[in-house]
Amino acid sequence: MLVAAPASAQMNACASAQTQSAMNICADQQYKKDDAALNQIYGKLKAKLNASDQAALQAAEKAWIAYRDAECAFETSGTADGSIHPMVLSMCLDEKTLVHTAELNRQLTCKEGDPSCAH
Repeated sequence: MLVAAPASAQMNACASAQTQSAMNICADQQYKKDDAALNQIYGKLKAKLNASDQAALQAAEKAWIAYRDAECAFETSGTADGSIHPMVLSMCLDEKTLVHTAELNRQLTCKEGDPSCAH
């Protein structure tokens, strides 16, 4: 399943963490790493676009960030008062980031003439 794969990969990367604090830190570091990769793809895509498409991309990204944050706040509301919450939130943010990175990468590597891509 597409959604489970990123979380599973992250859990494997953090398998050696022995405390909740260490798991929280590991999950946050993984999210930051994947967010940096997303920003790199975003920058490459933006540089490839004309001014009008850049503005559309920026508007879409602003909306996506609001969606990501609101969706993860909703999805993790059950752990809001627990010590596990930072990890669960980071994992949600990371999962959404990995999916969106693939979406942006598809736009970046789109073949000429594909009507589903910005050109």
